[in-house]
Amino acid sequence: MIEFEYLDKRVRRTKLDFYNAFIELLKQKKYEQITIKDIISLAGYSRGSFYNHYREKDDLLNEIIDSLFHEASRAQRAPYINEDSIDVLSLENEAIFILRHFKEYGNYYQTLLGENIRIDFRGQLSNQVVAIFLEDFDMEDTTEGNNLDKDLLNKYYGYGLIGVILDWVIADFPSETEDFSKELGKIFKYSHGTTRIKNKRRLH
Repeated sequence: MIEFEYLDKRVRRTKLDFYNAFIELLKQKKYEQITIKDIISLAGYSRGSFYNHYREKDDLLNEIIDSLFHEASRAQRAPYINEDSIDVLSLENEAIFILRHFKEYGNYYQTLLGENIRIDFRGQLSNQVVAIFLEDFDMEDTTEGNNLDKDLLNKYYGYGLIGVILDWVIADFPSETEDFSKELGKIFKYSHGTTRIKNKRRLH
């Protein structure tokens, strides 16, 4: 995960062990029932080790979610990070980057989308994806006289994209990543025209 790139190898391993222990516990019991003692016991660390990194379990949860969001944002932007625009009709397999991310962290996403946690993780993630669409894209309206609301159009695409992806995740990846990516490319081709990339300096 993105924060790990700048951490000492030992700290990186410790955090990952806490992440995995927490996710495993969340599969078994409600978030409210999980204690710090449960986490350190399963992870194999002392209470002091936990408090070196987190004040409470909420901090651990928030760090996991923030890490996932950072990685998802980077994967979402990967196909166009060096582009000035996207020709929608030429899309083929660009969704592969974001889909690989969800597949790699499928265990995390499936657990956080489950019933043992009260936060609206699906809503948070959907809003994250849509925010990137609104920040990065400027749709060109090629139909005369329509005067489309571009923000609304981006929201339509953003929520639609993350909706079908999350259905794929929750269903435990019923189709192969490559095949699903190509299907998404076909769906986006129903749009016409070009999408300009804006705020390019923010993508890096």
